[in-house]
Amino acid sequence: MMYPTIPSAQTILLYCLKFNITDVVISPGSRNIPLAIGFSSNKAFNCYSIVDERSAGFFALGMAQQTKVPVILLCTSGTALLNYSPAIAEAYYSNIPLIILSADRPTYQVNIGDGQTIDQNKVFGNNVLSSCSLLQDVTHHTDAILKSNIQNLIKTPFSVASIKKQQSKIQNFNEKLISSSFLKAIQLKKPLHLNVPFEEPLYDFNSIESIKISKKPILFDASDQEINLGELKALFEKKYKTLLLVGCSKPSYLSKKTQQKLAEKTGIVVLTESTSNLNHKAFFGNIDQIIAPIEALKDKKIIFSNLKPQILITLGGMVVSKKIKQFLRDYSPLHHLHVGLDTPYDTYFIGVKHIKSDPNLFFEKILLHTNIDLTYRNSWTELSNRRQLFHEDFIKQAPFSDLIVFSVMSSKIPANYQVHIANSSPIRYLQLFKMSNPNAVYCNRGTSGIDGSTSTAVGASVVNNVPTLLITGDLSFFYDANGLWNNYVNSDFRIIIINNHGGGIFRILPGHKENKLFSSFIETKHNLSAKQIAKMHGFIYQNKKTKLGLRVSLMRFFRKSSAPRILEITTSSKLSSETLKNYFKFLSNS
Repeated sequence: MMYPTIPSAQTILLYCLKFNITDVVISPGSRNIPLAIGFSSNKAFNCYSIVDERSAGFFALGMAQQTKVPVILLCTSGTALLNYSPAIAEAYYSNIPLIILSADRPTYQVNIGDGQTIDQNKVFGNNVLSSCSLLQDVTHHTDAILKSNIQNLIKTPFSVASIKKQQSKIQNFNEKLISSSFLKAIQLKKPLHLNVPFEEPLYDFNSIESIKISKKPILFDASDQEINLGELKALFEKKYKTLLLVGCSKPSYLSKKTQQKLAEKTGIVVLTESTSNLNHKAFFGNIDQIIAPIEALKDKKIIFSNLKPQILITLGGMVVSKKIKQFLRDYSPLHHLHVGLDTPYDTYFIGVKHIKSDPNLFFEKILLHTNIDLTYRNSWTELSNRRQLFHEDFIKQAPFSDLIVFSVMSSKIPANYQVHIANSSPIRYLQLFKMSNPNAVYCNRGTSGIDGSTSTAVGASVVNNVPTLLITGDLSFFYDANGLWNNYVNSDFRIIIINNHGGGIFRILPGHKENKLFSSFIETKHNLSAKQIAKMHGFIYQNKKTKLGLRVSLMRFFRKSSAPRILEITTSSKLSSETLKNYFKFLSNS
């Protein structure tokens, strides 16, 4: 290993090893050389070089999404750091731990006309747990510090002894800051930012460490909050209509035992989404398929009132369905409990009680006090069954469109694939179908942006030992084309692009009007193809425009190959939006 002679840089490396934080995504630069070479020269670290900082941020996010362990993001000074912002915001709202290390100029070189220099403190605002700057080392190139007429690091006159004493205080401060920050990221599962000022020269290294960091053991508080059954017991002894809504969750968030208990021993209605990663046959997926058609009915108030819960329990992260959010806001439950360590958002405007406990422990204790009344669940079951029959009838006769693409795809994805789905139309279409296999499904729902879907999927694939499929729209794919600009795309990586030549989702939103302004500035009409991008990055490429062609292509698409594959499916934006509107209209007759 090459140890940087700059004390703060070496200290960071040693604390990463102490905390076993070993995945590092490096965006090339010069000011970050002490850390970049320090990390990459040590075999204990898994280092990845990603040139585009925006892509690098999402690449790191994808890795941490899978491992649940902080990933280091390292960049040089200047605007490079700002390009991490979208990924940092997504990580914050998705509870994904990242540690951003930004190399910086010394404070006395900021705002004096030097290049590649901005104020890097607190650039991520409220989208990080904390944003702090390490103190600059005064023993590294002391002469350069003293040349500045505005530096306030070293008071003059000074002596060698005073410099050493000051450096000792700086080292102590930096160690405490690094240690507490790393511990915070590990425990709270969110991103944080450490800014690190370096004076030149940047290329000085030793083969042995010269810093001795604290050897105190690391203490983690991983205990669950004890559940107070007093108030909850009284609540669940009543025959309240209870609805459990599960947002974005990792696979196995609820154990098989808990799922079976919920399915068999309670009258609780369990609503799931594709990103919930729960696939029990007694749970209700396809929320929009059940709820959306009700809005077109004359007696919708009666139906919604019958489906209204009195107790709402939420698990996991963000919920995709806008329909369920609106339903629960319009027909408010009496109580909202959020179980788990995820942020307890008051999404439904009724106040939320946060129960900081493992959901499996919560249900193990609370189900003992639940009165079994299947009337409420039967109402949902009856409605869901009718919707499913009409759904199947519509799919049989619908024209080739985005809806049919997802109908075909959802039944053809092999069981051993993890699925990453882009935002906007793709995640919403996937919600309408039950996948044939219980694939793990991921989507960047923290901020719900289309940026970074490709980079996230590639990052996730490098730390997961199963093949990865990315399903994306055309705008999302082209927007993040640099997500393929790296050396880490495996041959079993697959991308399916639904290209309807624009932001087709805007056609189904209220108020849509067909005109030139909408086409140019909202839908963003284009005639691009992914063919040349696939060629540039060494992907095997094919394009399909019919249902039969899609079916035949998918028979070979997931087979082993010497290179990754892209399947681009061309559809009509106008026909797809009309088909989706007709779909919900058809379901309202069920």
